[in-house]
Amino acid sequence: MNDEVRNRWNANAEFWDSRMGEGNNFHRKLIEPTQLKLLNIVAGMKILDVACGNGQFARKMASLGARVTAVDFSEKFIAIAASKETKNVDYRVVDAASEADLDKLPAHNYDAVVCTMALMDMSDIGVFVRRAPRLLKRGGLFVFSVLHPCFNSGASTLVHEMDDLSGENENRYCVKVRDYLVETERLGIGMIGQPESQYYFHRPVSTLLQVFFNNGFVLDAFEEPSFKDIGDSERIFDNVYKNIPPTLVCRLRLV
Repeated sequence: MNDEVRNRWNANAEFWDSRMGEGNNFHRKLIEPTQLKLLNIVAGMKILDVACGNGQFARKMASLGARVTAVDFSEKFIAIAASKETKNVDYRVVDAASEADLDKLPAHNYDAVVCTMALMDMSDIGVFVRRAPRLLKRGGLFVFSVLHPCFNSGASTLVHEMDDLSGENENRYCVKVRDYLVETERLGIGMIGQPESQYYFHRPVSTLLQVFFNNGFVLDAFEEPSFKDIGDSERIFDNVYKNIPPTLVCRLRLV
């Protein structure tokens, strides 16, 4: 499964880079500001960026003074990331599901590990989280963002309702959730037009966090950013996710 997931990301890498660039609307409004808040970057901070994709967030962190090691299991993504003008970022091909690959990274070297919108793309997160304490300094941080397992996963459907019971047309937007506690894998589309569908691995919040708790982490920040400030939109996705969070961003600390 891990090989199949990698092959699909290699096939999608150039398309995703062309669409993502240095951050699409979803990333700039929801993910980037929230992760930067939780990381609280100071000059010289050493950060390991796992599943870095085209390197966009790694470059952002480096621009704020961090020294970043950015890794991905997709050789094509790393080639794309390394082709961009970058200072203070070391790009490497590393499979986060491989103990051997992770053990090539220096021990107790990083102030923080960050994983941007990728844990739900990984068939196995256990290896990565188990090896994270070896990579982090004492008290180090692990910041991750994911599609919100409660409201934005393969177990949810976006709903738009309209009625005139108040005397005028009124729109209501909500999410219909099913089988939330069932861990599943499915193929889906992250960006319309991408060459290959990609795998998503749905895990309830309790399952996701328990992997960290079992490996010496405690949760000390929990954010649920939404599109509450965007105003009216023609997209049902934006309207649904004004008052319902499409993303979950967590900070865990190694104790």
